[in-house]
Amino acid sequence: MKHSDVMEAFIMLIAELEGAVKNTRQAAAAAAQEGDYDEAQTLLEEARKIEKFMAEIRRKQREWADLGSRSRGKKGAVGPRLPRGQRTPEEAFRLPILRALVELDGQAPMSEVLDRVFAEMKSQLKPADLRSLPSDAKTPRWRNTAQWARQALVSEGLLRNDTPRGKWAISEKGLKYLAEHSG
Repeated sequence: MKHSDVMEAFIMLIAELEGAVKNTRQAAAAAAQEGDYDEAQTLLEEARKIEKFMAEIRRKQREWADLGSRSRGKKGAVGPRLPRGQRTPEEAFRLPILRALVELDGQAPMSEVLDRVFAEMKSQLKPADLRSLPSDAKTPRWRNTAQWARQALVSEGLLRNDTPRGKWAISEKGLKYLAEHSG
């Protein structure tokens, strides 16, 4: 199994846990609205436990990333991290991802979104962005960075977390954010 496959599994697990927290908090709100305060309290405590577990998973994800960045000379191993400034930062992908999704009627397969993101960003991508990942010769670094940006957008509620694997969708909050940040 490639290092990037494990990282993708971490991303998927965290997204699922975020969905579980959201659903549990919604159930707690519904229970409180119905006057079942004991159930609401139980559900809120469950949500806190899931959040604590998610924080542990994120720590393990960082450990895995560090482990991969220290691996040298092994097939499928990740090399050292690029020095700061040699690749386009994750934040630069936020608005292009949101714009691409709006152009694609709010949702689309990842590959279609990334094709539009590349078309918009190709003139600002750095040479390191265009090179393949050390862990995956088929994937240019910018695509990986865009996927991390997507995960951050999901965490912030700007993209939906309830779409099938491989499909990206903008949320109402994402539409508002885009309207506020587009010039």
